[in-house]
Amino acid sequence: MRFHGDTAKRPAWRAAFCLMVAALACACAEKPDAPAPDATAPPFELLDLDERTHRLSDFAGQVVVLNFWATWCPPCVEEMPSLQLLQDSLGDDGLKVVAVSVDERYSDIPPFVAEHGLRFLVLHDLGKRVSRRYEVFQFPETWIIRRDGTLASHIIGARDWAAPGSLEIFRELLE
Repeated sequence: MRFHGDTAKRPAWRAAFCLMVAALACACAEKPDAPAPDATAPPFELLDLDERTHRLSDFAGQVVVLNFWATWCPPCVEEMPSLQLLQDSLGDDGLKVVAVSVDERYSDIPPFVAEHGLRFLVLHDLGKRVSRRYEVFQFPETWIIRRDGTLASHIIGARDWAAPGSLEIFRELLE
């Protein structure tokens, strides 16, 4: 690249470019591998709305429906009632719905939960650390985790989680 005029611009431009390349290299080097079906689910530790800590390991032996969502996401809002029905229908059989909000403001979450009458576990992923670990790029996204801690499936987009076909699939996972 050829510069015209003041040659003092070269070092500043090169330094900025080198910093940008270094930052990109660090970001790529720190990126974990994307989870794959049948792999062990990536561990996490997040706070609930009462500021209690929850870890994935807390749900060992249960089928976990790990749903990544946001209050501002219309498809997320649409599927919340069916997630509650799923928890109500199969919670006593060992199924645990864990909804991970990626909202930037914690203050948006409690009123949403109250307004929609949600009783399943809601966690807050401040800074999106966990959603990045699970390679979430669109909302809602849901990971189904088997009782042994392995990933059964990854669903992108809203679903009717309480539909008869869905309930049957979860009943099979719970056997």
